[in-house]
Amino acid sequence: MPEVAINLGDKKFTVTCQPGEESALESAASLLNEEASYLVSEIGQLSEQKLLLMSGLMLADKMFSQSQKLTKCEAALEEALTKVKELEEVNNSPQAQSGQHDLLKQLSVITEKAEKIALKMTN
Repeated sequence: MPEVAINLGDKKFTVTCQPGEESALESAASLLNEEASYLVSEIGQLSEQKLLLMSGLMLADKMFSQSQKLTKCEAALEEALTKVKELEEVNNSPQAQSGQHDLLKQLSVITEKAEKIALKMTN
């Protein structure tokens, strides 16, 4: 099994992982180290246990916040997709010829909303 050297605060650790997971482990360790470094800069030296606990809690809080944001974005996207389907159904009806301009305006608004949702999801 590969071993990866990671830093947390001023401490070095060696962690084993499955082959091919080294990069993901290093990325995760980097996030944890960023939180630990922030804590040390704001609070000062903490015990190893407290540093790990607080860093983990801060990451969990960020993850929870992102999860809530993603859930809201998914709901908004689902609503937009439903509206697009409704508009497509209306567009395929015989009465659609006269109202096509309005439908294009609504579709444009929905597209803008979907693009904003996509931007929020990447931030």
